[in-house]
Amino acid sequence: MTFDMGGTLAEGELDKKAFMGEVLDYLSGLGFKVSARAYKRSLGRAMSKLQASRASGREMDFNSFYSLVLSGVGVEPREELLEGLKALYFKCFRSELVPGAREVVELLSKRYALGVISNAITTWPRAFLEAVGLAGCFKFIIISCEAGWRKPSRAIFKLALKELGLAAEQVVHVGDSPSEDIVGAKRTGMKAILVLREGTQLELLDVEPDAVVRRISELPRALELLDP
Repeated sequence: MTFDMGGTLAEGELDKKAFMGEVLDYLSGLGFKVSARAYKRSLGRAMSKLQASRASGREMDFNSFYSLVLSGVGVEPREELLEGLKALYFKCFRSELVPGAREVVELLSKRYALGVISNAITTWPRAFLEAVGLAGCFKFIIISCEAGWRKPSRAIFKLALKELGLAAEQVVHVGDSPSEDIVGAKRTGMKAILVLREGTQLELLDVEPDAVVRRISELPRALELLDP
């Protein structure tokens, strides 16, 4: 069984305003005078390139993305500088487990081999699971920034199947994104359970999930009904 991370097991969000302030202060302390306006322009150009990459199913990592941002404001993207930015990013990233996630993961890890397949530009999914003491419940944690592919690409789901050593039809993927989790899993041949989010319109889905739950705590029962 594999899980999505953000929106499924945990809620995570970057405080963008705080991060920009931290970045500009950090650069200023190193002697680089970068205005907020110039930073925003460069960030926008980098985002356009990131979105183009993602449209093809590929993913950038943090250093590649912020190398574009720094180069755009005339700052050489040295490795030690990028690592400093990454530390600030994690500092400004707020995250918490969704209610019931800990109990469900701990329960299911005793019955199934579990993995994570997450779209993320940093290794936040792994770091967070380690911080809350749940990383040991998972056989593997695949993150798009490390894999080079992002959901719904079949490539990243196939990496998970290889880790599990199972055929696609033997694996269930759980996630909250119809376009990334459900489409990707089903097109790879896996079963898929949708964690329904507010605003999701089931009738508009191109690919139908095998089951739908309204909260993660309903997952054990859904699995029993899916594979009695």
